[in-house]
Amino acid sequence: MNRVLFTAAVILFSLNATVVTAQKAASKTPVPKGFTKSPNDLYYQFLRCVKDGKACRETDIVSFRAKYSVQRGDKDSLIFDTKNNPGGIIQLQLSKPEYKGDLMEGLMMMHQGDSAFFLVPADSFFIKTVRVEKLPGFVKAGERVRFEIGMVEVNTLTEMQRKQAVQDSIAKIEMKTQREKEMAVVIAKAQELGSTNAPEPSGLVIIRRQAGNGTKPTPGQKVYVHYTGTLLNGTVFDSSIERKEPIAFTLGKSEVIKGWDEGIAALEIGGKATLVIPSWLAYGARSMGPIPSNSTLVFEVELVKVE
Repeated sequence: MNRVLFTAAVILFSLNATVVTAQKAASKTPVPKGFTKSPNDLYYQFLRCVKDGKACRETDIVSFRAKYSVQRGDKDSLIFDTKNNPGGIIQLQLSKPEYKGDLMEGLMMMHQGDSAFFLVPADSFFIKTVRVEKLPGFVKAGERVRFEIGMVEVNTLTEMQRKQAVQDSIAKIEMKTQREKEMAVVIAKAQELGSTNAPEPSGLVIIRRQAGNGTKPTPGQKVYVHYTGTLLNGTVFDSSIERKEPIAFTLGKSEVIKGWDEGIAALEIGGKATLVIPSWLAYGARSMGPIPSNSTLVFEVELVKVE
């Protein structure tokens, strides 16, 4: 992650089929007005200096706001702005500059709270940092990329690991609380459907409706299942019965949600059951069409055949 700065740029490059070959180093052009040239040929201009802010050093993990554009005289052609990113920032581990005018040098000049402009040779940035083979067509050889950086936070690797450990601990507590609340809902729904069975260790509730022929499927076999899926309020979101064709999948290969792999494996051929599946065995925090995030799902299923 520490060299490929902006994924969005890579996507943008792939949309442009015209390419040109780098021919001239931007570092040979005059120093732009208001900018200072570093010993490593990076042009910089600080807009805000927070001298008592935490300094950036190699291997630090930094979080910053950024936008960058191709500089053309008094006009810039915007390529990317982190305000379009989740959270509005980029997180990056600092490392030694790899080439003349590398942005890494500029970032390591900064302190937490600083903001600055940096001018980086377009040839080097696109080919050595973004690692495209040739310049994209919207960039000319010898041009510069103009970065506007606002340094939000600076952490050593150790500090970041500690913060991550705290965040992981909080996430585990929140997940445990969520599971306990949802498990109470699962049990209540199972009882409403006439079950007196305890949930499986995973949280799945299997309410058997019809015995099968005594033969259960084994992992790796292809199974055919008829089903109707509903939300807790009874809303039907999918049904193979309506399509008049059972779904087929390989058991135990994660081709379906976890609750299905476990629940269907417990049935016999010809058996019918109601599966009350908590969200962590279904789609979790993802929304799937008509299924909201963190949804407990109810399926009426029948194991039709096994191959």
